Amino acid sequence: MNKKILAIFLLSILFTGFLPALLSQNEDGKSITIKVPAVKRVESGLEGAVFDATVFTKPGSGRVFVDTWPLSELDTQASCRFASVVASDILKVPHSRYDYFYTIRADSPVIGGPSAGAALTIATIASIKKLDIDPHVMMTGMINPDGTVGPVGGILEKIMGANAKGIKVFLIPSGQSVIQIIEEGKIDTVNVIEHAKSRWGITVIEVDDAIDALWYFTGYKIKEEKPPSKVIVNTDFIKEKALSEFVVVEKLSKNTSHKLDSETIGYREYQTFNEFLKRANSNIDTAKNNLSKKRYYSAMSNTFNAKIQLNYISDSIDVLVNKDSNIVKNKIEAAQKELDEANELISTESLSIRGITSFECLAASEKRAIEAENLIADAWKNFYNQKYYDAVYYADFALERAKTAKLWMDISKENSKGESIIDESQIKYNASQRIEDARLSLIYAQTLIGKNTLLTQSSELLTAAENEYEKGKYAAAIFDAIDSKVRSSVSIELWSSGEDVIKQRLERAKEQAGGAIYLARKAGGEPLMAESYYEYASTFEDSDKINSIILYKYAKGVAFALRFLEPIEEISTPQDGAVIEKTSTIVAKKSYNYVAYFIGGLLIGLIIGGIAVFYTKREIYR
Repeated sequence: MNKKILAIFLLSILFTGFLPALLSQNEDGKSITIKVPAVKRVESGLEGAVFDATVFTKPGSGRVFVDTWPLSELDTQASCRFASVVASDILKVPHSRYDYFYTIRADSPVIGGPSAGAALTIATIASIKKLDIDPHVMMTGMINPDGTVGPVGGILEKIMGANAKGIKVFLIPSGQSVIQIIEEGKIDTVNVIEHAKSRWGITVIEVDDAIDALWYFTGYKIKEEKPPSKVIVNTDFIKEKALSEFVVVEKLSKNTSHKLDSETIGYREYQTFNEFLKRANSNIDTAKNNLSKKRYYSAMSNTFNAKIQLNYISDSIDVLVNKDSNIVKNKIEAAQKELDEANELISTESLSIRGITSFECLAASEKRAIEAENLIADAWKNFYNQKYYDAVYYADFALERAKTAKLWMDISKENSKGESIIDESQIKYNASQRIEDARLSLIYAQTLIGKNTLLTQSSELLTAAENEYEKGKYAAAIFDAIDSKVRSSVSIELWSSGEDVIKQRLERAKEQAGGAIYLARKAGGEPLMAESYYEYASTFEDSDKINSIILYKYAKGVAFALRFLEPIEEISTPQDGAVIEKTSTIVAKKSYNYVAYFIGGLLIGLIIGGIAVFYTKREIYR
């Protein structure tokens, strides 16, 4: 054969063979299709089913597109949106850096539910990082906001469906390897791991979180810096103030008690004030105990409450005995004066935020100043309605709140030295992202749960964050948005959970909060507010585990509050975020995608090469 003809023929085959494989690697992202187990309703009850979920990501602005057929229930669509948020959080990249496309396809309608969330999160991570998914691995589990995998139903039915697709490894949420099934009125306990292995040869594995699951699907682990097993957290920065305030409040308690006993007041008023005195002394006793354990922030919180209660008793007695409303008016004006001074300090601080320490102190001060402002408004409202005792209480509360706003500005001056300046535009951008994250978490939680106390609190905090953002109080907005997301997250994670699960979540929240504080310190600066809430959380571990979990998670959120700062100059390409590393998996991964691409390309190449040879020969023999 003519050498020219042969060269054309071979080049055509090789080029066309490699072309599909090259084109499959879209520079914007990788299209990932993952098989997701589900259940569908049949005449005999529930039956396992499998649907395809295709995820594609590309640089964008945080938009999420969901295309489902047959039409799915709202919680499936919410799971897609939430998977995008959790995946970006795990990879430590801003959610707004990408657009996310989810395509759900099933042969028949499947029962809606959040159980696809974990699998969708894995597929999203794989798309962003351009990883291959092992087709022999499948997973069921709800995804929680912190990346943990939540419980689901229909596990046996789902494994049955997976068996029909040739699945070798099936991942389930931690703690669900032993389940109970009801058949013909009888309750049987089934060990899912043993049953699946003996009946279908499928290896069932419990996983705690999406990071664990990622390894089984891709062979990659998220490379994270491990903090020490025990992180030392203390609040010595506020020690001197806590000790001096305790001396003040003890003296105030004695003076107030003497005043209550010596003044001539009616029986009903005496009983009311005496109840307040008991509460104040209880707070003082708790403060004393916290001081003995070197919990200085917690002790400050106790003395703060005690001072409000004691001042309320003393001021109310003055109003009652002297029958002079000017006492109330003067008290409100004193609170306003204290607040004006605090706002002046806050205004100066916001012009030069010096790293995490300065930022946290600014946020703490802004939040307290806003609270004092609202309390003063309530005080005036009650004053004009001649409800003087209520007005006194709000005024005393506002005064102490304004004082703590000033206190955190003093703490900032003493502790935020040598840290780099953060531009206000960066804080503003961070606030907008935190508010959007909190809003999505709340919507997701409401879709799953409906209403409860934590979600009501989350909604109120989100509204507060939005209002603070509009007023330019960006640091406070970040704190309230974090708090809002925490409460939505805890609501989801503890949804129908027993005492054992709550205890596990508490241990995990505490460990993660300590790790966040360690990493924040390593990045430079001291996360004082995070340390304060970590300490405060420890005081509720026995008495109120759920509140303790909330505070530990809040401490973690505050320590990571400045994780996503938009650069002052816009970056056109996504940040790398978390580092991933390849390790071996329990299932030998074989991806035939590129082989298929190459074979398909060769066939096309043969056709094109044949045509080229045919016409070349015609030219030669013409």
